Amino acid sequence: MKRQYFALKASLPMLLFDAAPPISSEEFLSRCEAFLAPDRMKFLRALTLSPRELPDFEKDFKRAAIPSKKDIRTDDTRVMQLYSRWEISLRNTLSRLRAAKLGQDPEANVVKYAAFDSAADTAARNAFSLTDPMEKELALDHARWDFLDGLEWSHAFNFEALCIYRCKLMILEKWAVRRNGDAAANLDAAAGKAEKSTEQTQN
Repeated sequence: MKRQYFALKASLPMLLFDAAPPISSEEFLSRCEAFLAPDRMKFLRALTLSPRELPDFEKDFKRAAIPSKKDIRTDDTRVMQLYSRWEISLRNTLSRLRAAKLGQDPEANVVKYAAFDSAADTAARNAFSLTDPMEKELALDHARWDFLDGLEWSHAFNFEALCIYRCKLMILEKWAVRRNGDAAANLDAAAGKAEKSTEQTQN
């Protein structure tokens, strides 16, 4: 199995932040299908950049609540559990910051009982301090990329490496869409999404 993961990961083009995606999600998933069991493919397809909860292929894909840090498992979903906890903390902070700015109650827009992550909180506050909506979104995605980078060094050639690759690829694809076509329309759409992203914990 390790050899299969090595061969698959080695065949994938390198992903660089702020660059065009060198491969589409469809092609990436198609390549993975030749190596992965159906349950792992289902898990890989279900990943999102803005998780509210984590799909668990060990429990028939019942929607599993994000665990506390002490309950993080050491199986092949561990890095995505860690990413989910971090991302939810990031979005909770954004929701609270925007609510405070507008004089509103943030609790309707946060994930209750979610773990707090100081690095995610700092990333959210730094991005929120920016005035340009596109720059805010870019800063948030850069923080996501950096967090995934931190997980990747110890997961170079296994299933978790493919999960990280999928998340990074989704970031690149998101920005490829925004940078193509009508720049003014893309800017307006990005501004609207930036506002909504602070109110929601999931796309």
